[in-house]
Amino acid sequence: MDELKSKGSESTKKVLLKHGIKEPFFGVKVADLKVIEKRVKKNYSLSKELYATGNADAMYLAGLIADEKLMTKVDLSAWVKQATSTNVSEYTVPWIAAESNFGYELAMEY
Repeated sequence: MDELKSKGSESTKKVLLKHGIKEPFFGVKVADLKVIEKRVKKNYSLSKELYATGNADAMYLAGLIADEKLMTKVDLSAWVKQATSTNVSEYTVPWIAAESNFGYELAMEY
């Protein structure tokens, strides 16, 4: 979270607010999140911890590093319920759900 905070900027935050991202978040550019993703790679437990923070930047990063094959149906359902920002609900959750073992089943359920 300290690294995300250090990469945030007020100008990026202003733009993201206009696009439906909800507080709390730091205003980290996706390009900066991708750099972290390359370093961290897939990390199921860290992705769950980041997502649980409720910080939109951390939740987006969680989706980038989540191991889709380890995500459970319970995990995915929790992510759906906790997604409050458009970047998370429209991109992060669908990416992970579609690649998981439960994508089709959950799509039919919702």
